[in-house]
Amino acid sequence: MTKRKLRRSGNSLRIKLTLSVLIMTLPLVGMLLYNNFYAIKVVREQVADSYSNTLSQNMSQIDADLNDVDSYMNTISGMSSDLMSLSLAENDDDYYMAKVYLHNKLVNDFALYRSMSAFFVFVEHREDYMEVPNNNISFNEKERVKQYVYDLILREKIPKGLSEKRWQYARIGQNHYLIDIVQAGDAYLGACVNTDQLLMSLGSLKLGEGGITLLANDQGEPITNATLVFEQGIELRENLNDYYLSGDEKKYLVIGTPSKKGNFQMFALIPDSTILDKLPYMQRIIWFISTAVLIFVPIGFYFMRLAFLVPLGKVLFAMKKVRSGDWNIRVDLNKDTDEFKLLGNSFNSMMDEIQRLRTNVYEEQLNKQREELQRLQLQINPHFFLNALNIVYNLAKVKNFNLIMEMTMALIHYFRYLFRSNTSFVKLKDELEHTRNYLNIQAMRFPGKLTWSVDSPEYLTDVPVPPLIIQSFAENSIKHAVTMEEPVHISVQIGFADEESGSMIKIRIEDTGQGFRNEVLQVLQEGKSVENDRGEHTGIWNVQRRLRLLYQETSFIRFFNNMETGGAVVEIILPAEPAKGEQR
Repeated sequence: MTKRKLRRSGNSLRIKLTLSVLIMTLPLVGMLLYNNFYAIKVVREQVADSYSNTLSQNMSQIDADLNDVDSYMNTISGMSSDLMSLSLAENDDDYYMAKVYLHNKLVNDFALYRSMSAFFVFVEHREDYMEVPNNNISFNEKERVKQYVYDLILREKIPKGLSEKRWQYARIGQNHYLIDIVQAGDAYLGACVNTDQLLMSLGSLKLGEGGITLLANDQGEPITNATLVFEQGIELRENLNDYYLSGDEKKYLVIGTPSKKGNFQMFALIPDSTILDKLPYMQRIIWFISTAVLIFVPIGFYFMRLAFLVPLGKVLFAMKKVRSGDWNIRVDLNKDTDEFKLLGNSFNSMMDEIQRLRTNVYEEQLNKQREELQRLQLQINPHFFLNALNIVYNLAKVKNFNLIMEMTMALIHYFRYLFRSNTSFVKLKDELEHTRNYLNIQAMRFPGKLTWSVDSPEYLTDVPVPPLIIQSFAENSIKHAVTMEEPVHISVQIGFADEESGSMIKIRIEDTGQGFRNEVLQVLQEGKSVENDRGEHTGIWNVQRRLRLLYQETSFIRFFNNMETGGAVVEIILPAEPAKGEQR
């Protein structure tokens, strides 16, 4: 019965939200989809067809000019034998006469080909190069063209056989050229056209404001106006069957047509905004849509605010309070829609249940953390216990009873501290006293081979620290640094890591041994766990795990080797005042 009332009720969020969205969007979307997009598509097609025809005509003109040059060079190299006479000249006099004749012919005929940048002739067996340039080409540019032609011919990169597309694109210096070369014997006749001059010779293609014409190679790489193409992110496709829009921020209508005489293409880029600006009808549509938006959008937002945004804001505000730690927050949605009433009641019930459960969960986590800390501390005890028995055994073998008594008393103090340190924190002075006792035991184990020092200011003696962390690293130094060959000194120094605020203390354990191995040091500096040969975690991992449980992210350990002595150095940074709840 309740579900049926919810579905039929006029106060339903579903009905109110649907009506609000329909009031806002239906009139606008209908007019925009039918008038705007369709009209824009039709206009683009018309503009593309118009410019495509114009572009094809201009490309045909360029191809015709290039074809005229082809025919002219074929005549010189074939039927008139003017080029062959250079290759067949038997002596220098005949060669120079033929060369002068060909030069004069090219100079006289050069004016017939307005788009040409230069004609050039190269005789391979004489390595003789002759050129007939126009007045616009500089000396340095002529030299670069000459060097390019030399390389092209000597590397035999000239296309062989008959081909429709004889004009090849080349970039020489900072300029772009189309080059065609014909051969008669070992004599070569060629022509080059600067692409910028080729476009300037057209002069009839009007693309409107912001529109440009450019050339590109057959891979779609721009030859002219490359800066604009790259800055605007315009794509020049190889497939030129249809127009398309391209560009990052500013869109361009791209139309292209390929050349029949060379490996290049011509593109027309027309700003899409320019096309739309020419449509008065589109302007009227935009004004009409703007007026409709001013009328319908406020009405829709008013209904949406009352039915949806206001109650949703209450829920979001309550959720932010919960995220900040306020578990007593509740929401009042009794005057809102049926769905939000149900949501508010569910939220309040959920918060009541969470508040009851979180205390139990928190206590359970604390108990687990205490158990893990105790287990980690107890993992240290058996290792040293076996070492202690081994020391007593060795002293008994040499019958050094005085040292055995001293050793036994030291062990009593050591294990008394060990068995009572089943807590999370102890005073620093107790930990240091335990470390001194431990180092004294080890000094008796390695007479003459181990010395030690512990330095700590008096005002830090009551700072709480986790038990056995200093002794664990001292034990690690003895295990890896002390040998029977060279004496080793172990030092423990305590001080403030931050002298100004006094918020952190630094514990530095250093030895004069051989230091950490590179592979071990790398693993430790990356924060990873080091395992022994049996796959067991080392005492370093034990300390790292305990510090993480006690301090979370407020403590850290640094591992490195002393640059002067080469010994291993461990620096432990701890808060001087850990959370009071942890000082048990």
